[in-house]
Amino acid sequence: MYVNDLDSVKTIVGRYFTILDVYLDAGILTFRVYDEDIKEKFRHLYKELKQHDLVPTATREDGKIIIRIFPKPRVEIPIPKSRILPLLLFIATLITISIDGYLRSTTTVYEIITGKTGFLDRFIDALLFAVALMSIIGVHELGHKISAKIDYMESSPPYFIPGIPTMIPTFGALIFQKSPIINRDDMFDIGISGPIGGFIVSIGVLLVSFMTARWIPETEYDTIINQVLAEGGFLLPSPLIFYLARPLFGRPDMVPLFSTIGFAAWLGMLVTALNLFPAWQLDGGRVFRSFLSRRQHRIAGYVSVVIFAITGYFFFAILILLLMPRTPDIPPLDQVSPLSKRRKTAIPLVFIILALTFVPLRFFIVS
Repeated sequence: MYVNDLDSVKTIVGRYFTILDVYLDAGILTFRVYDEDIKEKFRHLYKELKQHDLVPTATREDGKIIIRIFPKPRVEIPIPKSRILPLLLFIATLITISIDGYLRSTTTVYEIITGKTGFLDRFIDALLFAVALMSIIGVHELGHKISAKIDYMESSPPYFIPGIPTMIPTFGALIFQKSPIINRDDMFDIGISGPIGGFIVSIGVLLVSFMTARWIPETEYDTIINQVLAEGGFLLPSPLIFYLARPLFGRPDMVPLFSTIGFAAWLGMLVTALNLFPAWQLDGGRVFRSFLSRRQHRIAGYVSVVIFAITGYFFFAILILLLMPRTPDIPPLDQVSPLSKRRKTAIPLVFIILALTFVPLRFFIVS
């Protein structure tokens, strides 16, 4: 059903909008409508037209709302259609993370920091590390999946990406979106849902890290750190939230030394922070595009690249910079409706989480 059934399409559009004019624009069925608030009406129109393999768009041109109707495009996701592949990748990622956790727990540095030497202690810490990191990544992707489901967007199962033990145990996970984003609210939701979910789990992992840490007097700290450096180890800079959480445990004269689960919390915070930057390839790209214009968003993306480069994430900055020209701007179908007031009030939360979790590397690493 398309141009050949103009009356049927007009009837559907007329159920939700006051039609002022209808015409073909370069072969595209186009409606000029009169309505003030189109957000929910457009969502209902999208749901009904979707059943007929049609997709609407809404734009404001010369002060008038224009709705165009397109045949639903066929989306080919460049991944195998095997149902077992996501499970196999999940298992492979769990294995690489578990191996990474165990290898980190067998080093001399681990023994110096934790004072643990037994196999059971190492095994438990490696297990906690694997569970913590998989939970952070899993809930992050689950947040995207739930948000897509709520907003009537089809998406693939999460595809976990195994990494290299002792280096990068996992490269995270991917969810492939099969449906277009309806409006700015949905764009904001699907972008923020993953980082928020991962951040909440990371906070839980952080608290467990403090509870399982080895607390030492401040007078012993320098001695232990010098031993770590002598063994080739180095100090990881802590995000602000680590410092804010420490007073909750009421040991002002003691310093916590974390086991591998502390590293999982650190990674969780870092992943949350990096994903909140407004480069289009990251979750923050969708969050910021929901309230920025195309030009403003592109400028914000280049600012992100500069920040990554000067704070020690040089190769990540290069990767984002190389991908930016290849990533098209994909606005929501409804380009008329603004971001809701409730979501606008949540924008400062994005900057707060970013400030709490981001870790500049260039200025603080001690080698």
